[in-house]
Amino acid sequence: MNVENRFITEEIVRATSGILINGDMGIRFRGISTDTRIIKPGYLFWALKGERFDGHDFWKEAIEKGAKGLVLSRIPTGLKPEELPKTISIILVRDTLSALGDFAAFWRKKLNFHAIAVAGSCGKTTTKEIIHSLISKFYRAEKSKENYNNLIGLPLSILSFKEGIEVGVLELGTNIPGEIKRLAEIVYPQTSVLTCIAPEHLEGLGDMEGVLKEELSLFEKTDSSGTLVYNFDDTLLREKVKNFSQKKISVGFEEGADLRLFCKEEKDSLKLKVIFSGKEKEFELPYLGKHNLLNLGLAMGACVAAGVEIEKLFSVVDDVKEGLFTRAKIYELSSFFVIDDTYNANPASVKAALEWAASLAKQKEKKLVAILGDMKELGAASSQLHREVGAEAGKFCASAIFIGDFAEEYAEGFKEIGKPWKCFKSVEEFLENFSTLFKEDFSPEGSIFLIKGSRALAMERITRKFLEEYGEGAL
Repeated sequence: MNVENRFITEEIVRATSGILINGDMGIRFRGISTDTRIIKPGYLFWALKGERFDGHDFWKEAIEKGAKGLVLSRIPTGLKPEELPKTISIILVRDTLSALGDFAAFWRKKLNFHAIAVAGSCGKTTTKEIIHSLISKFYRAEKSKENYNNLIGLPLSILSFKEGIEVGVLELGTNIPGEIKRLAEIVYPQTSVLTCIAPEHLEGLGDMEGVLKEELSLFEKTDSSGTLVYNFDDTLLREKVKNFSQKKISVGFEEGADLRLFCKEEKDSLKLKVIFSGKEKEFELPYLGKHNLLNLGLAMGACVAAGVEIEKLFSVVDDVKEGLFTRAKIYELSSFFVIDDTYNANPASVKAALEWAASLAKQKEKKLVAILGDMKELGAASSQLHREVGAEAGKFCASAIFIGDFAEEYAEGFKEIGKPWKCFKSVEEFLENFSTLFKEDFSPEGSIFLIKGSRALAMERITRKFLEEYGEGAL
């Protein structure tokens, strides 16, 4: 990734406790890059070590492409600092990944913006996007890029923020213990949002207690004078949040929530009533699921915590509502619909998607067909959780197609309901059988297809195939 912003050698050295072994403290950079394939002249090359590549091996390519500096944790083979021009800074740090976070923390403090951090087992990106859409109506706001929510992406997102920013909205993700804590230390949020606690990344986090502990570390690292915004309907969160001393705003459909939501389904839309601090407002919103209404409520709570009066917030929801929920894409083809919700999947997000798609199918008078791929990183609980989600699909779907290593486990739960199903070992095998499958066993006419699975399966390929076959160039 490239970050285009103005930085100076001295502030990088001081922020990272680095040692300048070539160049001088006054050398300035046009930006930072972690990838020599896209680096630009005048940038600082930050050498990170990944699973397959070590950025230190590409120092020469960076210099040849015009880099004005290198951040390294060791002197790579062939590099002789004394032979480089003094116009090129070489900064030696203990660990380049840790140093990247340290510099992002320095930059965040220098810009002195109100930081809103969003974490949770699902709904993070959507909630982040809604917060940014709303808060931008009142403040100069920026957000983390796409789903850049890890130890590389989040620091680079912060480093892309320009001077003059008033609010930064940042997403924090995790798959190993301690990651949220480190990210929260970098962000040091004044407002923190937790969307829900559900099974996720169990290979790294162990069990639900591990997930809960990991996500709650965001609240532990939130400014003591800040505000915690959380899902009141999540009973795990509701109890644990009582132990924190910061101000709190709870959001939910259940009685007792500070920001209370009421939902009514209409033929072509959802009616949402919001009540907060004695003020209330009713909205008509796109037909995109009750879970997204909760995301909207959490976003509104975050905006209130950041200083927006609720009446002013009510006044702008209608202005941004069409762009609030952009993750899932709905394609209307000749006689059926395809819902592309292929971004990622865990048990909670799949169940929410099934419930929403079933409501949409009822409203459109169509039958729901689920095309579900593996939910990755669930560890020892993988088989059980796939069976549970398969059974959940059986409650809502007329038929189902399961894809991946755990397709049979999905089917074990689904077939108890007695509805038609089919399993494939891979997306490739599914695509090879696509034409025959939909001509014989799963005629698409009168259906809504929900396509969902973990990123590793790249299930957007199935959406593309539907559009190639039926969409007349809709993609």
